[in-house]
Amino acid sequence: MQEREKIEYKKFEMERVDSYLALVYKDYSRSYFQKLIDKQKIFVNDKVVLSSYKLKRGDIITFEFKKEEKLKIQPEKIKLDIVYEDDDIIVVNKQAGIVVHPSYGHESGTLLNALMARSGGKYSPYLVHRLDKDTSGLIIFAKNERAKISISKQLQRRAVKKMYYAAVKGIVVENKGRIEAPLGRSPQNRKLISVNPLAKRMAITEFNVVARKDGYTLVEVRIITGRTHQIRSHMKYINHPVIGDQQYGGPEVIDSKEYKRQMLHAHSITFTHPSTSKSINFTAELPDDMKEIFDKV
Repeated sequence: MQEREKIEYKKFEMERVDSYLALVYKDYSRSYFQKLIDKQKIFVNDKVVLSSYKLKRGDIITFEFKKEEKLKIQPEKIKLDIVYEDDDIIVVNKQAGIVVHPSYGHESGTLLNALMARSGGKYSPYLVHRLDKDTSGLIIFAKNERAKISISKQLQRRAVKKMYYAAVKGIVVENKGRIEAPLGRSPQNRKLISVNPLAKRMAITEFNVVARKDGYTLVEVRIITGRTHQIRSHMKYINHPVIGDQQYGGPEVIDSKEYKRQMLHAHSITFTHPSTSKSINFTAELPDDMKEIFDKV
Protein backbone atom coordinates (compact mmCIF):
# COMPACT_ATOMS: atom_id res chain seq x y z
CA MET A 1 0.00 0.00 0.00
CA GLN A 2 1.40 3.37 -1.02
CA GLU A 3 1.83 6.26 1.37
CA ARG A 4 2.06 9.93 0.44
CA GLU A 5 5.03 11.69 2.06
CA LYS A 6 5.51 15.44 2.23
CA ILE A 7 8.58 17.15 3.68
CA GLU A 8 10.13 20.62 3.53
CA TYR A 9 13.82 21.14 2.79
CA LYS A 10 15.11 23.44 5.55
CA LYS A 11 18.86 23.48 4.94
CA PHE A 12 20.64 26.56 3.64
CA GLU A 13 23.09 24.66 1.43
CA MET A 14 21.90 23.02 -1.78
CA GLU A 15 21.80 19.22 -1.91
CA ARG A 16 20.77 16.61 -4.49
CA VAL A 17 17.22 15.41 -3.94
CA ASP A 18 18.12 11.69 -4.17
CA SER A 19 20.98 12.06 -1.67
CA TYR A 20 18.83 14.04 0.76
CA LEU A 21 15.98 11.51 0.75
CA ALA A 22 18.42 8.64 1.33
CA LEU A 23 19.81 10.58 4.29
CA VAL A 24 16.35 11.19 5.79
CA TYR A 25 15.00 7.69 5.16
CA LYS A 26 18.01 5.65 6.23
CA ASP A 27 16.39 2.28 5.52
CA TYR A 28 16.30 3.05 1.80
CA SER A 29 19.14 3.58 -0.64
CA ARG A 30 19.85 6.48 -2.96
CA SER A 31 19.29 4.17 -5.96
CA TYR A 32 15.80 3.38 -4.62
CA PHE A 33 14.87 7.06 -4.70
CA GLN A 34 16.46 7.43 -8.14
CA LYS A 35 14.08 4.72 -9.38
CA LEU A 36 11.11 6.60 -7.91
CA ILE A 37 12.29 9.77 -9.63
CA ASP A 38 12.66 7.93 -12.96
CA LYS A 39 9.06 6.72 -12.56
CA GLN A 40 7.97 10.31 -11.87
CA LYS A 41 6.84 9.44 -8.34
CA ILE A 42 8.79 12.26 -6.67
CA PHE A 43 7.89 15.94 -7.00
CA VAL A 44 9.54 19.15 -5.83
CA ASN A 45 7.11 22.04 -5.53
CA ASP A 46 4.59 19.84 -7.42
CA LYS A 47 6.95 19.50 -10.40
CA VAL A 48 8.76 16.42 -11.74
CA VAL A 49 12.55 16.70 -11.27
CA LEU A 50 15.73 14.79 -12.10
CA SER A 51 17.82 12.93 -9.51
CA SER A 52 20.46 15.64 -9.87
CA TYR A 53 18.07 18.44 -8.90
CA LYS A 54 19.65 20.61 -6.19
CA LEU A 55 17.23 21.36 -3.38
CA LYS A 56 16.87 24.92 -2.10
CA ARG A 57 15.63 26.05 1.31
CA GLY A 58 11.83 26.00 1.37
CA ASP A 59 11.40 23.38 -1.38
CA ILE A 60 8.51 20.99 -0.70
CA ILE A 61 9.16 17.37 -1.61
CA THR A 62 6.23 14.99 -2.09
CA PHE A 63 6.38 11.37 -3.20
CA GLU A 64 4.68 8.02 -3.13
CA PHE A 65 6.51 5.82 -0.67
CA LYS A 66 6.44 2.04 -0.84
CA LYS A 67 8.78 -0.81 -0.02
CA GLU A 68 10.75 -2.36 -2.84
CA GLU A 69 9.29 -5.58 -4.13
CA LYS A 70 11.45 -8.65 -3.66
CA LEU A 71 12.72 -10.28 -6.83
CA LYS A 72 10.80 -13.37 -7.83
CA ILE A 73 13.67 -15.59 -8.86
CA GLN A 74 13.49 -19.35 -9.31
CA PRO A 75 16.13 -21.41 -7.46
CA GLU A 76 18.55 -23.30 -9.72
CA LYS A 77 21.36 -25.63 -8.77
CA ILE A 78 24.42 -24.02 -10.32
CA LYS A 79 27.97 -24.55 -9.08
CA LEU A 80 29.34 -21.53 -7.22
CA ASP A 81 32.84 -20.56 -6.07
CA ILE A 82 32.09 -19.09 -2.63
CA VAL A 83 34.94 -16.99 -1.27
CA TYR A 84 33.24 -15.94 1.98
CA GLU A 85 29.86 -16.15 3.67
CA ASP A 86 28.32 -15.12 6.99
CA ASP A 87 24.90 -13.97 8.23
CA ASP A 88 25.11 -10.67 6.33
CA ILE A 89 27.04 -11.15 3.11
CA ILE A 90 28.16 -13.69 0.57
CA VAL A 91 31.17 -13.08 -1.69
CA VAL A 92 31.35 -15.06 -4.94
CA ASN A 93 34.22 -15.55 -7.36
CA LYS A 94 32.18 -15.29 -10.55
CA GLN A 95 33.19 -17.32 -13.58
CA ALA A 96 33.18 -15.67 -16.99
CA GLY A 97 30.11 -16.31 -19.11
CA ILE A 98 27.48 -16.30 -16.37
CA VAL A 99 24.96 -13.45 -16.05
CA VAL A 100 24.62 -11.87 -12.60
CA HIS A 101 20.86 -11.34 -12.46
CA PRO A 102 17.76 -12.26 -14.51
CA SER A 103 16.71 -9.93 -17.31
CA TYR A 104 15.00 -10.11 -20.67
CA GLY A 105 16.72 -12.90 -22.57
CA HIS A 106 18.41 -14.23 -19.42
CA GLU A 107 15.53 -15.31 -17.20
CA SER A 108 17.47 -18.24 -15.73
CA GLY A 109 20.97 -19.58 -15.21
CA THR A 110 22.17 -16.48 -13.33
CA LEU A 111 24.11 -16.01 -10.10
CA LEU A 112 20.95 -14.90 -8.32
CA ASN A 113 19.17 -18.09 -9.42
CA ALA A 114 22.07 -20.09 -7.98
CA LEU A 115 22.07 -18.14 -4.70
CA MET A 116 18.33 -18.61 -4.29
CA ALA A 117 18.90 -22.36 -4.43
CA ARG A 118 21.80 -22.11 -1.99
CA SER A 119 19.71 -20.12 0.50
CA GLY A 120 17.07 -22.83 0.70
CA GLY A 121 14.50 -20.16 1.45
CA LYS A 122 16.38 -18.88 4.51
CA TYR A 123 17.17 -15.51 2.92
CA SER A 124 16.71 -13.60 -0.32
CA PRO A 125 20.05 -12.47 -1.80
CA TYR A 126 20.31 -8.78 -2.68
CA LEU A 127 22.41 -7.55 -5.58
CA VAL A 128 24.48 -4.49 -4.56
CA HIS A 129 26.79 -4.12 -7.58
CA ARG A 130 27.34 -5.79 -10.94
CA LEU A 131 29.87 -7.41 -13.23
CA ASP A 132 29.46 -7.85 -16.96
CA LYS A 133 28.60 -11.35 -18.17
CA ASP A 134 32.10 -12.01 -19.52
CA THR A 135 33.99 -10.39 -16.64
CA SER A 136 35.19 -12.82 -13.98
CA GLY A 137 36.01 -12.22 -10.33
CA LEU A 138 34.64 -10.99 -7.04
CA ILE A 139 31.10 -9.82 -6.49
CA ILE A 140 29.25 -9.15 -3.21
CA PHE A 141 25.66 -10.07 -2.40
CA ALA A 142 23.81 -8.97 0.74
CA LYS A 143 21.69 -11.45 2.70
CA ASN A 144 19.45 -8.89 4.41
CA GLU A 145 18.14 -5.35 3.89
CA ARG A 146 20.47 -3.79 6.46
CA ALA A 147 23.59 -5.22 4.80
CA LYS A 148 22.34 -4.16 1.37
CA ILE A 149 21.87 -0.56 2.50
CA SER A 150 25.26 -0.47 4.25
CA ILE A 151 27.21 -1.69 1.23
CA SER A 152 25.15 0.38 -1.22
CA LYS A 153 25.95 3.55 0.73
CA GLN A 154 29.65 2.62 0.79
CA LEU A 155 29.56 2.26 -2.99
CA GLN A 156 27.87 5.64 -3.34
CA ARG A 157 30.57 7.25 -1.17
CA ARG A 158 33.25 5.46 -3.21
CA ALA A 159 34.41 3.83 0.01
CA VAL A 160 34.57 0.37 -1.60
CA LYS A 161 37.99 -0.27 -3.15
CA LYS A 162 37.86 -2.52 -6.22
CA MET A 163 40.92 -3.70 -8.12
CA TYR A 164 40.88 -5.48 -11.48
CA TYR A 165 43.30 -7.29 -13.73
CA ALA A 166 43.01 -6.47 -17.43
CA ALA A 167 44.96 -8.14 -20.22
CA VAL A 168 45.25 -5.56 -22.99
CA LYS A 169 46.57 -5.33 -26.53
CA GLY A 170 49.93 -3.70 -27.14
CA ILE A 171 52.84 -2.90 -24.87
CA VAL A 172 51.94 -0.27 -22.30
CA VAL A 173 55.17 1.73 -22.02
CA GLU A 174 54.43 3.50 -18.73
CA ASN A 175 54.75 1.43 -15.55
CA LYS A 176 51.76 3.24 -14.13
CA GLY A 177 49.22 5.76 -15.33
CA ARG A 178 46.03 7.67 -14.65
CA ILE A 179 43.25 8.23 -17.16
CA GLU A 180 40.89 11.15 -16.57
CA ALA A 181 38.31 11.37 -19.33
CA PRO A 182 34.53 11.91 -19.29
CA LEU A 183 32.38 8.99 -20.42
CA GLY A 184 28.97 8.97 -22.06
CA ARG A 185 26.86 7.04 -24.56
CA SER A 186 28.50 6.77 -27.97
CA PRO A 187 26.67 8.90 -30.58
CA GLN A 188 27.32 6.13 -33.15
CA ASN A 189 26.14 3.21 -30.97
CA ARG A 190 24.03 3.86 -27.87
CA LYS A 191 24.97 0.46 -26.43
CA LEU A 192 28.60 1.55 -26.14
CA ILE A 193 30.27 3.98 -23.75
CA SER A 194 32.92 6.29 -25.16
CA VAL A 195 35.07 9.22 -24.13
CA ASN A 196 33.06 12.28 -24.98
CA PRO A 197 34.15 15.86 -24.20
CA LEU A 198 30.48 16.81 -23.85
CA ALA A 199 29.75 14.08 -21.31
CA LYS A 200 28.99 15.46 -17.83
CA ARG A 201 30.31 12.48 -15.85
CA MET A 202 34.08 12.48 -15.38
CA ALA A 203 35.67 9.04 -15.01
CA ILE A 204 39.04 8.28 -13.43
CA THR A 205 41.01 5.07 -13.92
CA GLU A 206 44.45 4.26 -12.47
CA PHE A 207 46.64 1.37 -13.58
CA ASN A 208 49.95 -0.36 -12.84
CA VAL A 209 51.73 -2.71 -15.25
CA VAL A 210 52.10 -6.26 -13.90
CA ALA A 211 53.62 -8.05 -16.92
CA ARG A 212 54.45 -7.56 -20.60
CA LYS A 213 54.81 -10.28 -23.23
CA ASP A 214 54.71 -10.63 -27.03
CA GLY A 215 52.79 -7.44 -27.70
CA TYR A 216 50.38 -7.74 -24.75
CA THR A 217 50.29 -6.20 -21.27
CA LEU A 218 48.73 -7.28 -17.98
CA VAL A 219 47.68 -4.30 -15.89
CA GLU A 220 46.23 -3.96 -12.43
CA VAL A 221 43.44 -1.38 -12.58
CA ARG A 222 41.72 0.68 -9.92
CA ILE A 223 38.57 2.58 -10.81
CA ILE A 224 38.21 5.76 -8.79
CA THR A 225 34.75 6.36 -10.25
CA GLY A 226 32.30 3.59 -11.13
CA ARG A 227 30.98 4.18 -14.65
CA THR A 228 29.45 1.61 -16.98
CA HIS A 229 32.16 -0.16 -19.05
CA GLN A 230 34.71 2.28 -17.59
CA ILE A 231 37.82 0.10 -17.81
CA ARG A 232 36.95 -1.26 -21.23
CA SER A 233 36.23 2.19 -22.67
CA HIS A 234 39.21 3.93 -21.06
CA MET A 235 41.69 1.25 -22.18
CA LYS A 236 40.40 1.55 -25.74
CA TYR A 237 40.76 5.34 -25.45
CA ILE A 238 44.52 4.99 -24.78
CA ASN A 239 44.81 2.50 -27.67
CA HIS A 240 45.16 -0.57 -25.44
CA PRO A 241 41.75 -2.30 -25.68
CA VAL A 242 41.08 -5.32 -23.50
CA ILE A 243 41.92 -8.61 -25.23
CA GLY A 244 38.84 -10.43 -26.51
CA ASP A 245 36.47 -7.53 -25.90
CA GLN A 246 34.02 -7.95 -28.76
CA GLN A 247 32.44 -4.53 -28.19
CA TYR A 248 35.54 -2.42 -27.64
CA GLY A 249 38.50 -4.35 -29.01
CA GLY A 250 37.41 -7.41 -30.93
CA PRO A 251 38.42 -11.09 -30.58
CA GLU A 252 42.13 -11.83 -30.52
CA VAL A 253 44.06 -14.93 -31.64
CA ILE A 254 47.09 -15.69 -29.46
CA ASP A 255 49.15 -18.83 -30.12
CA SER A 256 46.34 -20.23 -32.32
CA LYS A 257 43.71 -19.71 -29.57
CA GLU A 258 40.91 -17.23 -30.15
CA TYR A 259 39.83 -15.16 -27.15
CA LYS A 260 36.21 -14.04 -27.44
CA ARG A 261 35.54 -12.83 -23.91
CA GLN A 262 37.06 -9.68 -22.45
CA MET A 263 40.12 -10.56 -20.38
CA LEU A 264 38.94 -8.60 -17.36
CA HIS A 265 38.94 -9.95 -13.79
CA ALA A 266 37.78 -8.36 -10.52
CA HIS A 267 40.59 -9.68 -8.31
CA SER A 268 40.33 -7.64 -5.09
CA ILE A 269 37.63 -5.87 -3.10
CA THR A 270 37.85 -4.02 0.23
CA PHE A 271 34.90 -2.65 2.20
CA THR A 272 33.53 -2.21 5.73
CA HIS A 273 31.58 -5.14 7.10
CA PRO A 274 27.96 -4.06 7.77
CA SER A 275 27.84 -5.66 11.26
CA THR A 276 31.37 -5.54 12.65
CA SER A 277 32.30 -2.16 11.07
CA LYS A 278 35.75 -3.64 10.38
CA SER A 279 37.51 -3.31 7.05
CA ILE A 280 37.62 -6.63 5.18
CA ASN A 281 39.40 -7.62 1.99
CA PHE A 282 39.00 -10.51 -0.43
CA THR A 283 41.05 -11.58 -3.44
CA ALA A 284 40.46 -13.97 -6.32
CA GLU A 285 43.31 -15.57 -8.25
CA LEU A 286 43.78 -14.74 -11.93
CA PRO A 287 41.71 -17.21 -14.02
CA ASP A 288 43.47 -19.75 -16.23
CA ASP A 289 42.52 -18.13 -19.56
CA MET A 290 44.29 -14.93 -18.49
CA LYS A 291 47.24 -16.73 -16.90
CA GLU A 292 48.10 -18.60 -20.07
CA ILE A 293 48.59 -15.37 -22.05
CA PHE A 294 51.42 -14.37 -19.71
CA ASP A 295 52.73 -17.86 -18.85
CA LYS A 296 50.89 -18.10 -15.56
CA VAL A 297 51.83 -14.79 -13.95
